[in-house]
Amino acid sequence: MNCLLPIAALTAAALPGAARAETCTGFQWSVAAELSWIAAPDAEAVQTGGKIASIPDKAVELTLEPSPSAKLPMTPGIKKQAIPKDSFSGWFTIVDVAPGRYQITIPNHSWIDVVQNNELVSSTAFSGDKTCKGLRKSVQYELGAGPAIVQISGAPNKSMKLTIHAAEKK
Repeated sequence: MNCLLPIAALTAAALPGAARAETCTGFQWSVAAELSWIAAPDAEAVQTGGKIASIPDKAVELTLEPSPSAKLPMTPGIKKQAIPKDSFSGWFTIVDVAPGRYQITIPNHSWIDVVQNNELVSSTAFSGDKTCKGLRKSVQYELGAGPAIVQISGAPNKSMKLTIHAAEKK
């Protein structure tokens, strides 16, 4: 029986997404896919100002710029003075978005804005969990067909893995 404990411990260590999912119960909706995608080594890499063709079935790794010099397409929906000077910001365009409700999930305390048709898109739902080690915030948006810009402001690091996918229907 003593050999079962090490096997269980090794299994939990080998499945970081599954182990973290238990600590991320503070979200209003499931973030299991997000935990798995953020933990995975592969991600769609994009530089600030870059484009991706469509919403990928994995995380997006966005390279950010220092916030004071980042030229975002649209003024963030928060007060500029709320963005720390020593933080990072950036954006990318998703060229082909089908109409629907999407959720964007990020691993740390930062601001998410979505721009479509040269306007900020209002969020339809928000959830977060300060105790989750892999994720911090998940925000849902109703998007129309066509391109959409995802902006991140005030991030603590020069790059960020984030997820975007169709929100589950309630």
